[in-house]
Amino acid sequence: MKTLKATRINIMISQMDQSIQFYTKVLGLPLLNHWGDHYPEVQAVNVILGLHPTKENTQIGDNLSIGLGVTNFDETVADLTAKGIIFNVEKDGYIRLAHFKDPDQNALYLAEIQE
Repeated sequence: MKTLKATRINIMISQMDQSIQFYTKVLGLPLLNHWGDHYPEVQAVNVILGLHPTKENTQIGDNLSIGLGVTNFDETVADLTAKGIIFNVEKDGYIRLAHFKDPDQNALYLAEIQE
């Protein structure tokens, strides 16, 4: 068996340019590749997020949740709030979570594990 090189999570999106802008400019994730209007890839630490266009019958927004680990939770939430992201912040035992949505209403969250 070959060693795995990267994990990919595909996110169904409806507007390519708006989603690329959100993931790269708002969240600050680097754009790795972009094949026409079909499949851009952005880097999220050790996970590559693949953005797939939706089909007419695809339900978006309810089929995934992606967590992005952060080291400075309060600063990151404040920075992204200033960029227009609305968060639902909660503490769940040893972890703080800040839930938010991308332009297609896909669920994302920031996570900070407290030691």
